Amino acid sequence: MKLENYKEQRTGLVMEAEELINESKFEDAAVKMAAVTELDNKYEAVQVQLANLNALKEQELVSLENKSIAEGALSNMTKVEVAEVKLSNEVLLENAFAKTVMGQELTNIEMQNVTYAEDNQVVIPQHTMEEIIGLVSEQYPFFGDARKMAYNGTLTLPKHKAITSGDAKFYGEKEATAVEENEFVEVRLTGKEVAKLIEVSFKVEAMSITAFMNYLKQELVDRIGAVVGSKVFTGNGTTEFEGAIAPLKTAGQVVEYDATAGLKYGDLTSALGKVASQYANGSAIYANNATVWNNLANIMSADGKPLFIADVTAGGVGRLFGQAVKVDGGVPDGVIVIGNANKGYVVNTVKGITIETDKDLKARTTQFLGHAIMDGAVTAEKALVVLAPKA
Repeated sequence: MKLENYKEQRTGLVMEAEELINESKFEDAAVKMAAVTELDNKYEAVQVQLANLNALKEQELVSLENKSIAEGALSNMTKVEVAEVKLSNEVLLENAFAKTVMGQELTNIEMQNVTYAEDNQVVIPQHTMEEIIGLVSEQYPFFGDARKMAYNGTLTLPKHKAITSGDAKFYGEKEATAVEENEFVEVRLTGKEVAKLIEVSFKVEAMSITAFMNYLKQELVDRIGAVVGSKVFTGNGTTEFEGAIAPLKTAGQVVEYDATAGLKYGDLTSALGKVASQYANGSAIYANNATVWNNLANIMSADGKPLFIADVTAGGVGRLFGQAVKVDGGVPDGVIVIGNANKGYVVNTVKGITIETDKDLKARTTQFLGHAIMDGAVTAEKALVVLAPKA
């Protein structure tokens, strides 16, 4: 795929997605944006294969010049190049990234497979990014279940607030049909900076590439994951995500319970009743580990039987009223969020995680700055409800 063809196709898809968003056709827009991602991945894969092909051409020339075509007679340089070509694309990309941030010398092939952002920070390979997001989603399932978008810029989504007049009803013969009037508000996702500074000694930096990447991934998951996993609930909406809890309370999507008396059967059923019917399919219950086992697991029915059923097959630790119960470390103590995260909350990634490095020779340490630009907000209050202790 040539660069000009790639750019032309990508521009067309982005414009189509933007038009669909403006027409409130969000599902269709999501399909177009997924096509953009697929096109990006395809173009990246083509470039990697072309780089590998060029490496093979160079290998042939080196072999002829050294008269070492016969098996077992290859020079050390040739063996290294051959081994690199045989590496999978994912390993090649990850090795190139790791060597760059570790300050190690790269081969020609690896240099061709390092991607830089506009600010010259090194971009984490796509498959590594997906692995990190997957690990974050396991620890923070509400973030994982939320609808994901990747729009480079300010994303504006219309959020339906109410039907002010003209809702559906039965009509008598020849009775004029009322015109439906809807009230919408805008959800603007501008992008908030998320960063984590990781400092390691030169000794740690000297570890193997595999060990270093495992360490770096885990640090990013533990730190950046903890931030985005909690701020989808409690973010201030200014310098952070718009957390779901505050707008849900403002919209009346809240049920309060007496923390002293403990969570009761009726508290939970009242909360479940606030999730609109059209969002019930795909709904789940999110709470941190302490709240799940100290509150939800102890709810009893009227005849004294526990309602919580341990079940790990549904993507959580158990079930309540048929809803999957998911342990989410981002939810505050005592608070429970119920609903359809995919329909009720959206996360837009403006810029994926990049890495910038700096060395302190006196302290003999290397600093790795993980940086991303993301935003999140509630898109449908009726899809979610918060169950919280009375203030």
